[in-house]
Amino acid sequence: MPIILICLTAVYAALGIFVWLHQRKGGDARYPAALEWGVLAPTLMVHGAALLLPVLRDQVLITGFGYSLSLIVWLMLMMYCLGSFFYNLRGLQLLLYPCAALSLLLGLIFPGSFVGYQIDDLPFMLHVGSSLLAYGLFGIVTLFAVLILLLNRNLHRRRLSPTVRFLPPLLSLEKMMFRGMLASFVLLTYSVVSGTFFAESVFGRPAGLTHKTVFGILSWLIYGALLLKHLTTAWRGKKAAVWTIIGFISLILAYVGSKFVSEIILHH
Repeated sequence: MPIILICLTAVYAALGIFVWLHQRKGGDARYPAALEWGVLAPTLMVHGAALLLPVLRDQVLITGFGYSLSLIVWLMLMMYCLGSFFYNLRGLQLLLYPCAALSLLLGLIFPGSFVGYQIDDLPFMLHVGSSLLAYGLFGIVTLFAVLILLLNRNLHRRRLSPTVRFLPPLLSLEKMMFRGMLASFVLLTYSVVSGTFFAESVFGRPAGLTHKTVFGILSWLIYGALLLKHLTTAWRGKKAAVWTIIGFISLILAYVGSKFVSEIILHH
């Protein structure tokens, strides 16, 4: 697994460098998408196999820090690939590939503990599955928010850099951000409700007031307020993008942050 992670990290880093260098030259129309997909598709297959084969072989879901990071990265990349067939996601890879490489590198340095759960526990699997999908989709939504801030900054300067020219229009980015946020919010709602109010059937014990619960509910409130304000007042722009990033930071502290503290710092 470590060797595979090193190879995957190198490939995602190389893809990120390739996209950045190409767009620095302003090569929009001549962008070699076939080359990108020719590298990305087999890499995702290897990445997915490395994650899923141990689970199918041992019938155990692994939830250690490094494994969880790798799984979230894979889900984000898969969502990018699938979403590209329906939406113009051009420019998302400018941030996605570097983030994927950095996340895998972090998981490689801090693998955490092996924590396994039987995959025949349906309530628990549904809770974990919705949580991971929400993390992956909110990760994509957060990258959209960062791109919106970058594009906003360039538009106010009235001078678009070659990299920013590669992006879709600002309104398209905002529309995709809120659509992704709505889908993510549905998944997060199920995760928060099942983990808080039905904790005994999911985890086998009542829910406690932990920092994981507090930050999970806080992120749910932030995203809920964002969606409500957008639906009622068509709120968008720089402030909406900033609050989207704040919501994701809270979500990171709820699960990945708690994993890092318990497994890496406290060695639990």
